[in-house]
Amino acid sequence: MIDPTQYLKQIKNRDPKLGMLLEAWIDQVSTTFNHLGMTTTGKVDKPAQLAGLNVAAGSDHVHVTITDGAAINKNVQYFVEYAVNDPSFAAPHVEHLGASRGRVLALPAKDGGAVVQQYYFRAYSQYLGGDPQSKHIYYGTRFAPTAVTLSGSSQLTLLSSTGSGTGRADGTQGGAGLGLVIERPLVGPKRSPAPKVT
Repeated sequence: MIDPTQYLKQIKNRDPKLGMLLEAWIDQVSTTFNHLGMTTTGKVDKPAQLAGLNVAAGSDHVHVTITDGAAINKNVQYFVEYAVNDPSFAAPHVEHLGASRGRVLALPAKDGGAVVQQYYFRAYSQYLGGDPQSKHIYYGTRFAPTAVTLSGSSQLTLLSSTGSGTGRADGTQGGAGLGLVIERPLVGPKRSPAPKVT
């Protein structure tokens, strides 16, 4: 929020109408930033850690719900990540739930070779103007996530994750949510250094 107290009083004493105009403008800007989950003076605090993550498996779908009883602002964003056959979440797939704390996900029960797949889930939240939670909540525990298998016959070998937000484009920066930096540089082929002038 903008803190006008140190200057606004002096401006109001010199020019009352200008002071009233600036005060109204500052209030409107501060209200807008508050509704967006941002601040004019850096990053907003991370939301409190989530209380729980629930997963119900069907034949070719899972239903995930997040439990969050903490005090939150209305602009909180929720994320669920799932990893296929990888409890370390090296390159998880990211589902942005927005303000919702639940979603039904259609997932293939088997890969293209008809091998049953195991899915692992974790979740976190983030405000638009801040970093994602550093502590994720897992289905199971962090060091021993619970594997989820589906009973259906659908087959698909999922493509590699491409991440989310300003996180790495190769999907290897799980937990990035909307991003850890404001702007990610252009992703492209690496260039050879320019030749040296002799």
